[in-house]
Amino acid sequence: MSYPAVYRSVRQSESEFLADYDLSLANWADGQGTTLLMYALRNPEPASRAAIAGRLLDDGADPAATSGGTNALHVLLSATSHDFAAEPALLARLLAGGADINADTGDRWGTPLQTLARTFKFSDEELAPFYDVLFARPELDVTTPSHKGRSITESAQAAGEARAGLLERCLAHAQANTAPLESR
Repeated sequence: MSYPAVYRSVRQSESEFLADYDLSLANWADGQGTTLLMYALRNPEPASRAAIAGRLLDDGADPAATSGGTNALHVLLSATSHDFAAEPALLARLLAGGADINADTGDRWGTPLQTLARTFKFSDEELAPFYDVLFARPELDVTTPSHKGRSITESAQAAGEARAGLLERCLAHAQANTAPLESR
């Protein structure tokens, strides 16, 4: 498979990306289905990541695409650096565009929220802007075990004090979004 030049520049600055980019590449994917958007979300610089991903979404990139069970949410939320002011809007945009909030990668990362919660470099307080976006979605499933064997609620509980804030949110979300037996 031939890779376009933009494949390399998508992990550079926005200006380097734009120098190699044209609209016809917005939905480009490699042989495994990894999209240019997913590669952009791996950009190590949060400001460039958000700008390039935003441009691709503006041009019609599909936020719902998957590659081996991994979607754009997993890639964004697995980053080891974040712009907690700008990226929550990108996260909301990916969700609004159809990225599956409950997608399970199998044994690699689990669900997007499990992927985020495993980044212990960040505290629950730092992750709160992402949590706010994710927990605003009633379809977020916090009780079904992923292929990793635990639900996000169980994962947060197992992490103890490091994810106490996440556990509190999971319990409140489950209570608010679970219909009582008599209304089912």
